[in-house]
Amino acid sequence: MRMVIDPRCGRKTKHDHAEILTYLAAGYLAGRDSVRRCLQWCRNHIDFLRQHLELENGIASPATVSRILGNIDEEIFCLAFIEWMTGILNTKGINIAIDGKALRGSTEKIRNRKTPYILNVIDTATALVIAQLPIAEKENEITAIPKLLKLLNIQESLVTIDAVGTVQSVIDTINEKEADYLLTVKKGNPLTYQETKEMFAELGKENERITAHPGQTVTYEKQMDSYDVFKTIEKNRSRMEYRTMQICHNTDLITLCKKQKEIKTAGWLEQIRIPMEKDKDGKDKDGKDITSAYEDFIKNGTVRRPRITTGDDLTDDIHQVGLISSREMSAQETLKIKRNHWKIENSLHYVLDDLFREDRSSAGKSKNNLAVIRKIAYNLLRIAILREKTESGPTEMRDQFNDDLTLIEKYAFRGIAHL
Repeated sequence: MRMVIDPRCGRKTKHDHAEILTYLAAGYLAGRDSVRRCLQWCRNHIDFLRQHLELENGIASPATVSRILGNIDEEIFCLAFIEWMTGILNTKGINIAIDGKALRGSTEKIRNRKTPYILNVIDTATALVIAQLPIAEKENEITAIPKLLKLLNIQESLVTIDAVGTVQSVIDTINEKEADYLLTVKKGNPLTYQETKEMFAELGKENERITAHPGQTVTYEKQMDSYDVFKTIEKNRSRMEYRTMQICHNTDLITLCKKQKEIKTAGWLEQIRIPMEKDKDGKDKDGKDITSAYEDFIKNGTVRRPRITTGDDLTDDIHQVGLISSREMSAQETLKIKRNHWKIENSLHYVLDDLFREDRSSAGKSKNNLAVIRKIAYNLLRIAILREKTESGPTEMRDQFNDDLTLIEKYAFRGIAHL
């Protein structure tokens, strides 16, 4: 934590700023979900903390901690976090996802009521956060993503980004960093979206025709030579999910792909979610399964949901998006990587909001630095899960940290010592 400069330079201080940041992270790791509760945990365990920290004047007050968090240079703190994580994880040749997260609880503290937004870079294999960057008031994701990527060594890595990634500045930055990309194409990019949709509609029909009647003339011969399709059906929570991933390595029919010569794969993903339903009006106590079949759902919806939605949002019943990549991949590999990007919602966002109550935090000036503290605690939870080789999730592992101080000693103090 010594990389972070004390904002109170030149003044007499009672509490060391690095110690404050360290025991605050330890409090979050022990299961506390606010600054006040973290500090109370620290007071209750001050003898344990003094085995690792001096704490000459005890634990700081909430007001002191808030002032320090609110005045620490956010950029330096983010750079310190990046240096710590890149010392733990090699960011070269991995799959990383870039995704934004809103700090909804802080909206009321912002003068113009604009919801603060933070960009996160995540290693999809481990779910560890490699970097974060707050989006400045007059910035947006389009300008912030290149700025964030330039801070990292992502050579030979595959970067996945949602629809905002298809802008030229983002593509150019990824190419300059000698990395590959898998970008989502949505309706906000109307020409590329429509061209991709139409191309794979034709290729899908062509594939069905020549499969049913081998030997017939192939209309899209160049495209069909590199065409691949992969389908999955699975039960997830209370719904059936059907996914179809089509890819093609000949992308001449898409204008953007002609311009970006490095594009080697274009794809079209369709995900259909059918809610499972039971008829509880019958004699069977549990109800008879009346879940709609695939074809019936497409035509008529379900009994309780007759109107289905189709679009590029993940909440739509029929989710359809295009994909472009500078790496040559099969349909199965493309679907796996795309689904790993979706998992960020559960592996990171849900944990931050459920365990650390990030969406309920009303921090104002200190919101971004407090977000770094939470990411430190989150990463230490993930590292502990990986190194302990346990099947426990973040919630169970956090409970173990709360019950076992030796875990905090092993991961928090030894882990944060490098920051």
